[in-house]
Amino acid sequence: MHELSYAQALLDEVLRLAEENDAKRIVKIHLQIGELLLINPEQLKFCFSAISKGTIAEDAELVIEFIKPKIVCTECGREFDEVIGICDCGGIVSIEGGKDFLLKKIEMEVE
Repeated sequence: MHELSYAQALLDEVLRLAEENDAKRIVKIHLQIGELLLINPEQLKFCFSAISKGTIAEDAELVIEFIKPKIVCTECGREFDEVIGICDCGGIVSIEGGKDFLLKKIEMEVE
């Protein structure tokens, strides 16, 4: 379950940022996640909820936005909605992005 390792890394980072800002509670966490990471948002939320118990991030809401990769043929420039290896023209397909895990914003209560 790789969602647990992502949840742990996320918790570590938001707690570090909260400490830097003297936050007393983390309210909401906004994430952008690439579709190619194949992260199940419900599993990520469950794991984060479980490991954040007893911290200032307990009960924080995770807001997740999924980002599509850019998939383009290097020969003809045709764009695709799904990952394929070779275009109909015989060109190789280039994949950009789609594996991002970005912490976009943290909403927290500070003193």
